[in-house]
Amino acid sequence: MTNPSAFVSHGIAHAQRALAGVAALTNAHLNPSTLKRTLAQRARAELARLEIIIRRLLVLMALGLVLPPVSIRASSGHHPDTERVETKASGRLTGLSPRVMGPDMDRDGLATATRACGPVQAAPILARLAALQELLAAPEAHAKRLARTLERQRKAGEAAPMALPMTRTHRMPPELGAIATALPELLRNAFKSWESSG
Repeated sequence: MTNPSAFVSHGIAHAQRALAGVAALTNAHLNPSTLKRTLAQRARAELARLEIIIRRLLVLMALGLVLPPVSIRASSGHHPDTERVETKASGRLTGLSPRVMGPDMDRDGLATATRACGPVQAAPILARLAALQELLAAPEAHAKRLARTLERQRKAGEAAPMALPMTRTHRMPPELGAIATALPELLRNAFKSWESSG
């Protein structure tokens, strides 16, 4: 699938399906107060991988947008182009940096050395799931804000963000794993004009 727009739509559909799987795994519709520790670890690992994929899909969508000029309103001290790109439940989700754009985030529940036992609080995991579902409910709006942020970074002379290859893609459903594997190269191509444009 060479059309970036079609690829993004395809990727979002599979990410939504994977999020529905996490929701079913955690019985999110029942709003549980606790989860078994092993279940919570599995859910955090799934969400960490999905965060990376969704963030990269939104960046790819943002890079394909043609933004209208920003109008500055004299009556407001707030410049629309300074809008922060974040969601209510997960402020780090669409921020850009080599770390954020990197591979799996172990700090988000992949491998931990803790020996604690017993159930864990479900609220942080459910909030994270809800934040991702919120992003995918209106991806165009988030991509537009992200496009503004990327444009500011480019005009400021910052280096283009890098997307490192993801690990553990073999643990994903085959189609989602293929999407995760293809995203770094698609982003690298999309960022090729970063230094020559503007």
